[in-house]
Amino acid sequence: MEKRIFVSIDLPPPIREYLGSLAKPDIYWIKWANPKNFHITLNFLGNLNDARIAEARGVLAEIAAVYKPFPVKLEKIEASRDMLWLLPQKNEILEQLQDDLKDKLKSARLGKRERRSYMPHIMLARSKTGRHMRPVIEHFEPQEFTVDRINLYESELTPGNATHRLI
Repeated sequence: MEKRIFVSIDLPPPIREYLGSLAKPDIYWIKWANPKNFHITLNFLGNLNDARIAEARGVLAEIAAVYKPFPVKLEKIEASRDMLWLLPQKNEILEQLQDDLKDKLKSARLGKRERRSYMPHIMLARSKTGRHMRPVIEHFEPQEFTVDRINLYESELTPGNATHRLI
């Protein structure tokens, strides 16, 4: 059986809680993301069987061994089309990590080919109606944390939302 898989950086629980507290549930046309699902996606791998997931784990272990913990600062909230994103400050280590991971996964014939260039972000909310998102969060304080691991997740899509399970 295949599972929908992606590689990500998790946010520390206090930052997830803070970001969750910024939601404005009274705005009827916005669906706020579940704070448990806040992450920075590094690579989407698509549908993989257990053998391919084991290969992906090996690639992650190989890449993780090369990197030391590094800081990431979550800097600004941006409305883009029908989504509200939180963007980190430009971070060369994060970009290099994603690039190295992409290359190793490609060599292993794992992963999906992306049409757009990589832009790290955290999805905070999405428009329920398809209308263009506007900045609805007024008082955001930048958050900083240390990245000390990368994770492999299964994502199960359901009509209400996605459920992410750590592999």
